[in-house]
Amino acid sequence: MIHNIEDFISWIDMQLNESIPNEIIAFNINIYESPFNIEIVGSNEFDLEDEGWACNEDWIPENRFISVSNSLFGNSWESAQENIVSMAKQYLNANSENVVKLQQAQGFAVGFVDGNLTYVK
Repeated sequence: MIHNIEDFISWIDMQLNESIPNEIIAFNINIYESPFNIEIVGSNEFDLEDEGWACNEDWIPENRFISVSNSLFGNSWESAQENIVSMAKQYLNANSENVVKLQQAQGFAVGFVDGNLTYVK
């Protein structure tokens, strides 16, 4: 379960440590509500003008979902998304093992599966 930024960094580094095909050019963190879970998926498409790219699941890590503590969810879905986006931005600036995979991607976003994306990169 993710309780804080350290948990998030550990989780995302573990996910990105898996083999990722060269065709994957963008990543999206999907947020699920009830229960509060997240996953990261990769897409072989990216279009800043069309968020449909984020629906692609061209790369999925083996252990797909992880729970996120209710304290990070906050009082609304907006605060939940803001918290995940904040941690994703911190990860991009971290000195983590696999951060380069996201830094080199054409796109990196966060969003609820039935909502709009917030672009981290």
